[in-house]
Formats: sequence, structure tokens, C-alpha cells
Amino acid sequence: MIGILLAAGRGTRMKSDRPKVLFTVNDEPMAFPAYQALLELCNPVGVVIGYGGSDVKASLLERASELMNLKSLGFQEKTIFFTQQELKGTGDAVRTAMQGFLRGGHKIDPAEEVIILNGDLPLIRKQTLDYFIAEARKQSLDSACMTFTTMNPSGLGRILRDMRSVFEGIREEKDASPSEKKIREVNSGVYYFKAAALLNSLEKISDNNQQKEFYLTDTLGSASGFKSEAIRCPFKWDLSGVNNAYELAIARSLSQARLQKNLAENLGVSFADPLSSFVSARAQFEGPCVVGPNVQILGRSKIGKEVEIVGSSLIENTEIQDKVLVDFSCVLRSAVLKQGSKVGPFAHLRPESVVGEEAKVGNFVELKKTTLGKGAKVNHLAYLGDADVGEETNIGCGTITCNYDGVMKHQTHIGKNAFIGSDTQLIAPITVGDNAYVASGTTLTEDVPAGALALSRAELTVKADYANRLKARLKSKGSK
Repeated sequence: MIGILLAAGRGTRMKSDRPKVLFTVNDEPMAFPAYQALLELCNPVGVVIGYGGSDVKASLLERASELMNLKSLGFQEKTIFFTQQELKGTGDAVRTAMQGFLRGGHKIDPAEEVIILNGDLPLIRKQTLDYFIAEARKQSLDSACMTFTTMNPSGLGRILRDMRSVFEGIREEKDASPSEKKIREVNSGVYYFKAAALLNSLEKISDNNQQKEFYLTDTLGSASGFKSEAIRCPFKWDLSGVNNAYELAIARSLSQARLQKNLAENLGVSFADPLSSFVSARAQFEGPCVVGPNVQILGRSKIGKEVEIVGSSLIENTEIQDKVLVDFSCVLRSAVLKQGSKVGPFAHLRPESVVGEEAKVGNFVELKKTTLGKGAKVNHLAYLGDADVGEETNIGCGTITCNYDGVMKHQTHIGKNAFIGSDTQLIAPITVGDNAYVASGTTLTEDVPAGALALSRAELTVKADYANRLKARLKSKGSK
């Protein structure tokens, strides 16, 4: 079975210079679900690219490379990209692909089946295509399209049927009469062909229409000379196409709901408020966990078992291992939280930060490229940058690693079981040894050996009753 993905168009109704098929749904290209479905069904798969073609190609292959099932299917060997030199319509795009297969040495049997999908179907699933193909085979069809009924058919090709409901053809909206525009059964952009019928019909289509394009839709219906049918889809939402920014928003909402439902049913992921949360399709979940309201889990994040994310947090490309607590309102980017650790509330972990097992990062703490050892604690109001902190070490409130000298970044090394008192500044590069003790208010400019005490304070002067005399003097000045 041959698969063809149509991903060449610009999508001018999106009002953007970005190719339409690269707008994201669930944090992956809009065209990817259709591409994935074809990979699971077909070999080879032709992807027709045009506007922004190099970006489309790179994005599809990059996303496919993340999925083990597509790696095992050999997606790179299966996929052939064809460039539509001029955007002259869907019929020309399919013709470009079929000619490309033949030039590439693919021997096309006349009875070989061809599945063609538009690239703007982000909700399409393999099970829908399975149903469509089974119906086409059951009716021994040469060609077919999949249809659905909508209250708002604007922008979509209308399905033409005679008085007996026999499928006659598809009329694109710009070529439709006023009465045809009232038809609510529309084309979805999902097609089935026998190769012989497709090749024969592609030779006959013309660009004699309002858009001066070669329509693939002109190859279907009773006028094609082949046994052709319009098959109604029982899974309406799977065929939700995207033609403008509002339809993209609807598709994103539906796709996100489907993704969260699958995570809840298959892995026990509990969403406190599904409508306010977002999960990337690239993210991986290991098992049951709790996701609070207003949580965004983006990119290639990995969430372990029995994790609790309290709410209002942004988690991007971050690994969270089992039994971790992410308290309220944290920002975690490209970090690792090891088993049993606790982060937040109001914590910020910047890239390359690692929180060790059972370690604690408290409120208003920022880590940047910093590793905390097992059981280490940074409970509140601290900044640690370019640092590594040993096991069971305690970092006091207000501590800062002064890692930047205006030109270069420098490292801070703190050993095991050390104590860094509140309001301490560590002027990097610097090393604090195991079991060292740094008193509160200290500014460290030299290394502290293991087991040593570091203390840096100005001598305290206390003048008895001076405060009362000072206040009196100030008041007398103010009264003049």
C-alpha cells in the first residue's frame, strides 16, 4: 500500500509566513499525526513538500526519530520526499508523488492501494483509516473519499449526490453554486484509490476552475468512470481540518483532551483540572501521578511514578523521577529531579540543574547549572549558579554563589555535610570542604578546608542609650 501526505501548501488563511503544516498541535507539527498514521499502514510513504519544504522535512523526521515504534518501522527508509515546484493544487501534488515513485524505480501494480491524506488533519488516527480502507475494500471501490457533516461547511469541498444519494463528485467552494454551498456533507481530505484508477484519472484533470489549480477531487465521483464512493466517517472529530487560527485552537483543545484521556486511562495520570493543563505529546509518563491545575508539561519531559505536581508550574524538557513533589508555582527547564526530592513553592531550576535523591529546593530558590547531592537542602531565598553541592549539605537563606565576574563564569564546589549559614556570599571560583562550617553573614574569598570554620564579620559596636539621644537630636533638628 502506498501512502501520500500532502504538505506543500502555504496556508494563507493562517495569516502567517510559517507553513501551515508546521503549526503545532500538542507540541508536534500539525502534519505529524497524518504522517505517523501513513507510516503505520503504508510502504512507501511519499511526502509532497513545497513552501518551506526543508523545514517541513526536518520537523517531520525529527519528531519521528523520537518515537521507538516509528524507528522500528524504518521510517527513514520508508519515506520519500517530493518537491512540488509550483503550488498548482492537490491533483498536481499527487501527480508529482506518483511520477516520483515511478522515476525512483517503485513498480506500481495496477491493483495497489493508495492512501492520500491532507497535512492539516491533526486529529486523524490509524483506526479511522482502518475503517475507511475496510469499507472501500468491502465495496470493491476504485476510489473513495471520507466525508462528514458539519453546520459550518465554509471553505470545504461539498459532496454532490443525486436524488438517490449516489455520489456524483466533489465541488470546491470557490466553484460551487449558491445551492451547492448549502450542502453540509463535506470532503475531509482523506482519499483511497486503486493505483490504476488514480493514474488514469490524474491524466484527465484540468485547471479549468476558479483557482486555476489541478484538483485531486476531480478524480472522484461518477464522472470518473471508476467505481467511486464518498464514505461517511463515524469518527467525526478525527477529520477536523485546520484552515485558520481559530480552527487551530479548536483542534488543539480536542487533541489535548484526547491525549489527557489516554494518559488517565492507560497510566493513571490524574489531572485536577484538565482544561487548564497542557501536556506535550513528546512528554513521557511512567505511571500514576497527580497533575494539578494550570500545569504545562512541555517538550521531552519525563514524569515518573507517584509524582505530585501541585499546580501553576511550567515543566520543560525536565526529568522528574519517582515520588517527587513539585510544589506550587515552579519553573523547571532542562533539569533533573531525582527520586524523592522536593522542589518549591516558587522555585526556578534553569538548564543543567540536578536535584539529588531526597534533596530539597524551597521557596524563591534559583538553581542554574547546579547539582545538589542526596539529601542536600536549599530551603529558601538563595541563588546557586555553576555549583555542585555535596550530600546532606545545608545552604542557608540568602546564600549566593557569585559565579560571574563580568566576563567569565566560575565554579563553586561545596563538600558533603557542610553548613553554609544565611546571607553568605561565595566568590567563585571557590571550594568548601566536607563538614566545613561557614558562619552567617560571611563573604568567602578563599577556599575553606574540610572541617574548618569560616567567619567574616566586622567588629560589633554597641553604644548604651545612644539610640534615645540620637532620636532626640534628630527631632530637635526637624522642629527648626
